[in-house]
Amino acid sequence: MNEVLYPPIQVTLDKAAGELRIVWKGGEKSHIAGSELRRYCACSSCRARKVVGVVLVTESTEICSARLMGNNALQIEFSDGHDRGIYPWPYLFAIGQGLAQDYLDE
Repeated sequence: MNEVLYPPIQVTLDKAAGELRIVWKGGEKSHIAGSELRRYCACSSCRARKVVGVVLVTESTEICSARLMGNNALQIEFSDGHDRGIYPWPYLFAIGQGLAQDYLDE
């Protein structure tokens, strides 16, 4: 991933559309649905559940809030109560590009 893209120049939580919108330094734009963010949560609890085959995405994948964690990431809270996921900028970019699994496999 190109470090020149991070941090983004704009991050917007569009609750009506149910997505996180990010404008990156290079002009690229990401529109990431709450269901995708919840699906690719990389916290230790979610990773452990995926290993044993538990489906993580519920019917409640609405994004309630997104909070800046330093200059490097966002913490996202979902309507199902999950708020443990920290999403670093490079990971959010990968999710937006459809490359989340590749990022996690690195």
